[in-house]
Amino acid sequence: MSAAPLFVPLEEWEYLNHEVLRSSRSSKVCITCQHFRYEVDKHCVTLLTCPIHQGLIPQGEHLTKRCSRWVERRELAVGWCSEAG
Repeated sequence: MSAAPLFVPLEEWEYLNHEVLRSSRSSKVCITCQHFRYEVDKHCVTLLTCPIHQGLIPQGEHLTKRCSRWVERRELAVGWCSEAG
């Protein structure tokens, strides 16, 4: 019995599909979500990622789609340097 790897490289993540990402007509889209991240792969290609779903977000979808786990960005509520307060 072998253990599952603890770290899966981003390049091996699957793209999120329409079952996860839904169209949004508000500002609640992936790019405004607390969980949204972007990384650069070994070929200097930008990868848009969602660590919650461990999936890649197709280019452009981060501006018009969101999932059911969208969360407001924390720095809007506590500021950019909350530890200084």
